[in-house]
Amino acid sequence: MMKLTAVLILMLLCGLQSTIGQVRISEFSAFNSSTFADEEGSQEDWIELVNLGAQTINLSSWSLTDNAQSLRKWTFPSVLISPGNYLVIFASGKDRRASGSPLHTNFKLSADGEFLALVNPDLEIVSNAFSPSYPQQFRDVSFGFGLEQSTTVLVASTDSGRMI
Repeated sequence: MMKLTAVLILMLLCGLQSTIGQVRISEFSAFNSSTFADEEGSQEDWIELVNLGAQTINLSSWSLTDNAQSLRKWTFPSVLISPGNYLVIFASGKDRRASGSPLHTNFKLSADGEFLALVNPDLEIVSNAFSPSYPQQFRDVSFGFGLEQSTTVLVASTDSGRMI
């Protein structure tokens, strides 16, 4: 019974971790002057999120922030992000958060570099952060992560072993 309980707890924690880590900042532009315009034609900075998981996530109560002391600086409305999909949020200072409309944070990004984080509401953890700051940015060059994945087999299916 104790082993079963331990296995169930481990499965729960693994499942919880995969939900927390599946939405992340994939790319951002902190010095946008001609590459991407908002709905008004303004060249605003932007942050792109990606859902790397297998479940649709409602971003309601998730937050973006440029201040490590204020993790709830800008909170998302109810917005769904499907598996494999991306979402762009303008870092314009316009503070717009209506579902179904372009989203705008209440802060702008600094080309000189600063803290930037996506914060998960359930556990109050930073899901993805540039801390203490992202590097200096250049005009019309976005900064992001490659999403290429690889698999390393640590234990082959033909290997024997036991769980203690």
